[in-house]
Amino acid sequence: MGHKPRTRGTGLVLGALLAGAPALAGGTAPPQEATDEPLRIEARAVVPTVRTAPVAEDYRIGRQDLLEIRVFGVEELNQQVRVADDGSITLPLIGRLRVGGLSKAELERSIAERLGDRYVRNPQVTVFVREYESKKVAVAGAVKKPDTYEMLGQRTLLEMLSRAGGLDKDFGDWIYVFRRNGDGTTRRLDVDLERLVFAGDASLDVALEPGDIVYVPEAEKIRVFVSGAVKNEDLYEVPANKPVTVLKAITLAGGTTERAAERRVQIIRTGPGGERIVLAVDLRKVRRGKAEDPVLQDDDIVVVPESFF
Repeated sequence: MGHKPRTRGTGLVLGALLAGAPALAGGTAPPQEATDEPLRIEARAVVPTVRTAPVAEDYRIGRQDLLEIRVFGVEELNQQVRVADDGSITLPLIGRLRVGGLSKAELERSIAERLGDRYVRNPQVTVFVREYESKKVAVAGAVKKPDTYEMLGQRTLLEMLSRAGGLDKDFGDWIYVFRRNGDGTTRRLDVDLERLVFAGDASLDVALEPGDIVYVPEAEKIRVFVSGAVKNEDLYEVPANKPVTVLKAITLAGGTTERAAERRVQIIRTGPGGERIVLAVDLRKVRRGKAEDPVLQDDDIVVVPESFF
């Protein structure tokens, strides 16, 4: 599938997504533990609900959040503590306290009540959330800035890709969203990237959930070797979803030299049974639109011979 030119009206988010950049090395690999059948999202199957980000008082504390707890006038009780996976923390004088699902204000009251019962007169407790680990989404693969991003409030797939700097130039045809089910299994949402981005199908702009992993695979690549009377003989890797013809391959190699015999270009190909296949190409006719420009296959060799007179 070749990528189509962007159409107008897709918005600033799409413009940011489509900006090219040098390929990133060592992207994060996607999870391999998906246990359910992949869920392929069809047109209008998912309609994102856009909400505003919650104010701090509405935020519900979750596992692995980093909390800073301050008790006015009692510095010995000031500390940072990370919420355990069971939703609890351990504090001096109080001991183990379940905090998962509480708002900041509820936790402040809970700590103040326990300290006021026996240890501190009229305690003034303040809770800050320093790291929202329970509200993060990982974005990996062919994006400019693969990382884990905080997600306060509802965010959609396009918004999160934009936060990751947009798509890298070698992105493939699909985006995969890995989501943990309540029973501990993982399901995968398959989103058609061309329909989402190039066709502007907003129904595929999935509403993300905390803990989701967004993975943008790189496009599968093929290798072609260009040799002979060209300026840069080399082995070139090109995306398989963007067909490369003889003329494009020679252009990648810097074009032909002055001594090139453009009427006698050859494609050397290995057949299904391992046999050697030679295809003749008249590059001059191709340039004038009078001959077909053959599409290359993986491991093809394009040979541009030199002219001797």
